[in-house]
Amino acid sequence: MQTGQDTRSGMTLSASWRATLAASAVHLVMGANLPYLPVWMEKAAGMSGAEIAGAATIAMIIRIVAGPLTAGIAQDRGLRATLAAAMAVSCAGYALLVPDSPRAVAFLLCVLIYSALNVAGPLFEAILVYGTRDGRPDYGEGRAIVSLAFVIANLGGGAILGAFGPDWILAYLVITAALATVAPLFTKQGARQAMPARSLSSTFREGFALYRIEGVMIFILAAALIQATHGAYYAFASNIWIAQGIGGGHIGALWATGVGAEILLLLFSARLLGGMTPQTLLWIGGIGSLLRWTMAGFVLPVEAVYVQQTLHAATFAVTHIATMRFLQDSLPTDKLPLSYAVNGALVFGPIMAVTSIIAGFAYDAFAPCGIEAQSRLYWIMLPVAVAGLYLVHKARPAGAPRTESV
Repeated sequence: MQTGQDTRSGMTLSASWRATLAASAVHLVMGANLPYLPVWMEKAAGMSGAEIAGAATIAMIIRIVAGPLTAGIAQDRGLRATLAAAMAVSCAGYALLVPDSPRAVAFLLCVLIYSALNVAGPLFEAILVYGTRDGRPDYGEGRAIVSLAFVIANLGGGAILGAFGPDWILAYLVITAALATVAPLFTKQGARQAMPARSLSSTFREGFALYRIEGVMIFILAAALIQATHGAYYAFASNIWIAQGIGGGHIGALWATGVGAEILLLLFSARLLGGMTPQTLLWIGGIGSLLRWTMAGFVLPVEAVYVQQTLHAATFAVTHIATMRFLQDSLPTDKLPLSYAVNGALVFGPIMAVTSIIAGFAYDAFAPCGIEAQSRLYWIMLPVAVAGLYLVHKARPAGAPRTESV
């Protein structure tokens, strides 16, 4: 009978630890890719802001089809093999990126990398959920470890960037992507039990049907708009900080500060946010966005940027908790897995794609006027946050206040 321990080769590494380490290996890639691949694209490959944002935007559009399609492949072929294949694609993309390659080739490779990492996200989450069911670390502990790996990658990548430049970031990404390709193969299989079988057409059909339930679409759009205000941040934060004279070590620590604030809020969310309705939480996320991106539009001392980064707990984490609680309050339990899966592909991804590409064109347009003007691209996110808050005002209550954390 299967237990939490692997005894076939005398090893005692539990299934929970294998799942946690595999997900952590993926986050060692994602934690360096998100802040530093755009730096390589600009500094080493010579891409414009529109090209940098465009690569991520095209990948988000591809995700609309690739996300549900990959879930189907995982159901048929196995979760761990599908995640390993996605990470192998990203590893190959990094390995093929060289500074003297044609810019069009580098651009297409970056689209490939972003696409592979987009589909890897739900897969590693499924591995973590399934693998930590019957042992320690449990899901909450495992997710905290995975987030810690992301922070380590933020800090390590920033140190590498500051000491050796963007090409060595690429070498780091190749190595960690190779590790993340192998690590999932040592986890329990679990895909057929963890992921429901659905065709691509049925996923779209049932997914859009959820949004016809009264009140769901307006709330999800509000949350998606507030989350989409991160478009400029994800695409250009590191590039702007470099232009402002902030060093690589600080850049890694700034990204880690945002994620660290998010982790702390999630750990204490039951105590801090337990009595709040989803609408109240979304108000906090939207108002936090207005404050955060207003501050980001100025060239601030690095100490003030650290303070501004703590608002990631409001703009991302509180908005995420609001969305999860609203769906739990509004939808039947058997519809929740589908709702979680389709939100990123059908609503959040496309809106984020729009804000990202707008930020890319703004980055280029403001560049001739210097970094003070270029930093103003964050202010373009403010009307998006206002639109989200307007929809929060229009959204109906989902139910009674909850007392437990997501």
